[in-house]
Amino acid sequence: MSRTPGTQDFAERPPWTRPGFVAAAVLVALILLAGLLIVVLAPDDDPADITDGPSPTSQPSASSMPVEGLPTVVPTTPPTGVRWELVGPMAVPVSDTAGPTQTTDTTASGFTHTPEGALIAAAQIMVRSSHALGRQRWEPTIEQQFVPSGDRDRLLAELRAVASEPTDPGSLSQIAGFSYQSYTPDTAVIGLVLRAPAASASRYHVLSLTLLWRGGDWRMQAPPGGSWLSVNRMTDNLSGVIEWGPR
Repeated sequence: MSRTPGTQDFAERPPWTRPGFVAAAVLVALILLAGLLIVVLAPDDDPADITDGPSPTSQPSASSMPVEGLPTVVPTTPPTGVRWELVGPMAVPVSDTAGPTQTTDTTASGFTHTPEGALIAAAQIMVRSSHALGRQRWEPTIEQQFVPSGDRDRLLAELRAVASEPTDPGSLSQIAGFSYQSYTPDTAVIGLVLRAPAASASRYHVLSLTLLWRGGDWRMQAPPGGSWLSVNRMTDNLSGVIEWGPR
């Protein structure tokens, strides 16, 4: 290492060449030797050449890994292998392939990272967050399976302010169909169709539900302002809807 500065000084200070031909020849030989040592030793000194394999930064990161393995094609027919079970007076779908895999007295979770999993999650979480099922069900469902936000907190506050009363099963809407409004592995927007009670049997509610993949499961995004009316519309027909529900 000490020879390199000397070599540079020799190149920059011509007076060093004045002692004569022999001295000049010796210096030239030293320059050549130093150059040879640099070529030979460079691979050991340069971190970039330590290995012939890819550097850590060239390996694919989690964010750049392909997601082709995750299904994104939404079903155009009702999911097969679904059975309907009662939660209180309301029916919810259960699938051996799409979930839920974990069910308690109050909540259901563990849905597959697929369009079918998002659909089953939308139906399960929406029904279980209904005020008609009682606080012992809707409160833990909203607290645990809704994405934390100010809208979620407002929804909880609104429901807590309303006294729970026994509900006539005939006055409750039941799932009648669905439509996928958009789907990516991170976000699913599903139109869940509910048949209005018998008094207005020709009417349907369409709730535009947004689910986000968070913490290894589908979670509901609370409606704007904590009000379901903001994502609800009424319709007289099921045009463009895949009919689906308990029979």
